[in-house]
Amino acid sequence: MKKIKRIVLSCVLVLIIGLALVFLAKPHFLYILGEHIGVNCKKIEMNTVSLDNIKKFSLSELKADAKVSFNQSMMLINSDCQLQDDFIPSLSAYKDTDVKINECLQEAYGRLSQAVDEATGSKLFVSSAYRTKEEQQELYKEDPSTANPPDASEHQSGLGLDVYVRYYAGFGFIKTDAGQFVNSKCWEYGFIIRYPSYGKSKTGMKYEPWHIRYVGEPHAEIIYNNHLTLEEYIQSLICGDWYEVDGYLISRQKPDDNGMLSLPCDFSNAVISFDNTGSYIITIANIDSELK
Repeated sequence: MKKIKRIVLSCVLVLIIGLALVFLAKPHFLYILGEHIGVNCKKIEMNTVSLDNIKKFSLSELKADAKVSFNQSMMLINSDCQLQDDFIPSLSAYKDTDVKINECLQEAYGRLSQAVDEATGSKLFVSSAYRTKEEQQELYKEDPSTANPPDASEHQSGLGLDVYVRYYAGFGFIKTDAGQFVNSKCWEYGFIIRYPSYGKSKTGMKYEPWHIRYVGEPHAEIIYNNHLTLEEYIQSLICGDWYEVDGYLISRQKPDDNGMLSLPCDFSNAVISFDNTGSYIITIANIDSELK
């Protein structure tokens, strides 16, 4: 009897040690956890629409129009779409801190941070936001296996943020309620997990549950619910077409030979972002009047 008990205890001990090793060998456990975030997503259909009331506008006209906001939210930044030498990020300090982020995500990050606090009781912190090209070069020299080369990093735009909660950063972040909230809910605030567990073949990057990226609405919702990477989403937008999605009109356009973009004649508002591939992504909300 004693021998059987010793065998059982030995087996239990081995099982506990094995589970602990699997848990600590974070890639397997965390990848599985990451895959289960978003499994109940509802695919969002992007329907192409024909618009009759289209007019061409020059970029200078649009930049002078109070109904138009230009930002950098939809820029694709990776090893194939690197930042140009003349790129200047639109930066501002977050609230009363010295943390510099892209100004287009100021309000959205504040709402996300508040939501994490209210839902989980944890404060969300930023470990890395904007980096200069020189800072990115140093990180890349130190560890080229995890850091992107200079000009291929979203941190140089201030659009990408590395977030954490107290005691839990990096892969440990996803083990927390806050980490799981961010990974499954950040799209509601205009953010995506830029390097999802399913996207390495497209992004070239391993799963980073701590790296969030602002793209705005409704793009974050489409990317999350359709299980896409930013690369796949931008490539799916056929240049010149208009898409209707949940009360928004979306179009990806290359300026014509005269530098013109096409929009509905009497659009009520528009957010326009250069996508870093030579095109602009136009987002129009409250589309009822535009479709008439």
